[in-house]
Amino acid sequence: MLVKDFMIREVFVARPDFTLKEILRILIENKVGGVPVVDEQDKLLGMVTDGDILRYLTPAEEAIMGYFTYITVLPGEELDEKVTSKMNDKVSQIIKNNKRITKLSPEDPLDELIKVLSKHHFKKIPVVDKNDKVVGIISRGDALRALYKEFVQKLE
Repeated sequence: MLVKDFMIREVFVARPDFTLKEILRILIENKVGGVPVVDEQDKLLGMVTDGDILRYLTPAEEAIMGYFTYITVLPGEELDEKVTSKMNDKVSQIIKNNKRITKLSPEDPLDELIKVLSKHHFKKIPVVDKNDKVVGIISRGDALRALYKEFVQKLE
């Protein structure tokens, strides 16, 4: 079984200049947890997920480095102030830390998807063609349904 056999083909995307408000609208109205960020030619630039947004709105105040813990205590800015002040921030600001983009090809086998999902702990992975154009997206749930169809249903 190949990724193209069970990937989601109707993909909602974002552009780097979309605002946080626009991304939230896409995620909520379409009941999705993340979308690929693409350029004008629909080539993959990164992913923005619900987790990225939550981390962007409330960055970690504690970082562990080696054997030492550094704690930064910031003056108490309320959540509504943080959210309101960042609603017009661009997607490019949210995904700026995406150094390497993990992606799959429609021709990749199911076992490659399982390896990538388990290694990186991603919930969604974009699927791109040979020109790096987004042609689909695949989630953990899609992988589980494919496993079930491929292995469990055949045993029954």
